[in-house]
Order: sequence, then structure tokens, then C-alpha cells
Amino acid sequence: MENEEMLEQTNEEEVTQEYDDTSNESTETIVEKEAEQPKMISQDEVNSIVEKRLSRERKRMEREYKDSLSKYQELAYLTQEGLKANSLDETLDKSREFYGKQGIKYVPNNADDEIVGNYYANEIISESDSIEDLEEQVKKLSKKQRLSSREEIVLKSLNDEIQNRKRIAELRTIGVTEDEYNSQGFKDFEKRFTKDTPIKEVYDLYKLKNTTEKVVDNPGSMKTIPGKEKRGYISPAEYDKMTDKEIEENMDLIRESMYKWRS
Repeated sequence: MENEEMLEQTNEEEVTQEYDDTSNESTETIVEKEAEQPKMISQDEVNSIVEKRLSRERKRMEREYKDSLSKYQELAYLTQEGLKANSLDETLDKSREFYGKQGIKYVPNNADDEIVGNYYANEIISESDSIEDLEEQVKKLSKKQRLSSREEIVLKSLNDEIQNRKRIAELRTIGVTEDEYNSQGFKDFEKRFTKDTPIKEVYDLYKLKNTTEKVVDNPGSMKTIPGKEKRGYISPAEYDKMTDKEIEENMDLIRESMYKWRS
């Protein structure tokens, strides 16, 4: 009887052990599978990570900029006091004169000047709500007797922006959107004309060219046809091969010809 009870107890332990081993193995397998699966990151989490990194980089650059700026401010103050100048511009002029006599001349780094100049120009443009604001900035720069290469870049950028805004405003009166004005197709077409050509006239020609079907014609030379003193018609194919100078010289004929570009 005792032997039977011991046998049953032994069998129960083996079954229990076998069950426990299976349970442990299954748990380990599940854990391994979970570990193998990559953790999915949401777009919001990605944006947050990127923003934190950018924020750290901006703060680092700001610290370096402030550190350099403080040194330049101290140098500017000492130089101005030493030269007994009344302004930073006067300090710079006197420094140029003094060191120029010693053969020392500042040679600007064109690449750096272009980067910094464009950066300043973009800042001014983004902060200007109207054409008048930009024109005021242009007046301030224009009053200076001598412009640095950076200031010349800023001045050119501001004048270009004023011109663009005026053109956009003019086209808006005939229903043309800013996006259409900035489209690559119109920009490429606009390059064929001088800045003195009225923008409405350029746009009329652009729309006419793009809303008419091209007449199939063999492109010819823009030179005078033998037996004729003057061309009376310019085909679309000829127009596409014309240079900017040829377009400018034949503007009246181009306008007349475009109205005939219909089948």
C-alpha cells in the first residue's frame, strides 16, 4: 500500500515538473518574441524628438553668438574710444584710414558675406508688413556713404523684394494669384523680358501663349527673308528658339503673331 502511494506521489511530481517546465518555456518564448518586435513610434513622438534636438542646437548657437558678440562689442568700444570717434561708422572709417596707411586692407569673404547678407535681408523682409516698410529700410542703407559687400547684398535683395511685391499687387488687380506669379512656368517666361516691361503685358503674352494651340511650322532664322524687308509673322516654333535680345527687338511683331496662334 505504501509503495502504491509513493508511486502516485512520484508520478504527480513528474507531471507537475513537466507542466512547470512547459510553462517556463512558453513564457520565455513570449518574452523573446516581444523583445524582437520593434517599438513603434508615433509621428508626434518623432516630431518631439526632432524639436528637442533642434532646440538644443539653437541654444548652443545662441550661446556661441552671444559670446562672440560680447567680444566684438568690447573691441568696438575700445577702438571707438581710442580713435575718439562719435559713431561706429566713424570708427570704421578712421580704422580703414589708419590701417590703410600701413598697407592693411580688409578683404571680405564673398561666400560668408552672401550668406550673412541674405540672412539679414530675409529677416528684414519677414518683419516688413508693407512695401513702405521695405522702402524705409532701403532709404536708410542708401544714405550711407560707403556700403560693405554685405550691405550691398541686403540692398539688392530688398529692392528685388519691393519689385516683386509691386508686381504681385499689380497682377492681383486683374485676378492673378501670388502662387501663379511665382509658378516656375511664369518665372521662366518672365526672364525673357527686361525689368522695364510692364508685368501686365508680360502676363497677357504668357496667357495667350499658353491658351492657344501651336501652329506647326518649320523654325526659320530671325534674319530677313530674301525678297522681304521685314518679317510679318513669327511662328510659335520660331518664338521658342528666339534669344532674349531677339524677343526684345521684335516685341511688337510677337504680340501681333500671338493673336494668330489659333487653329
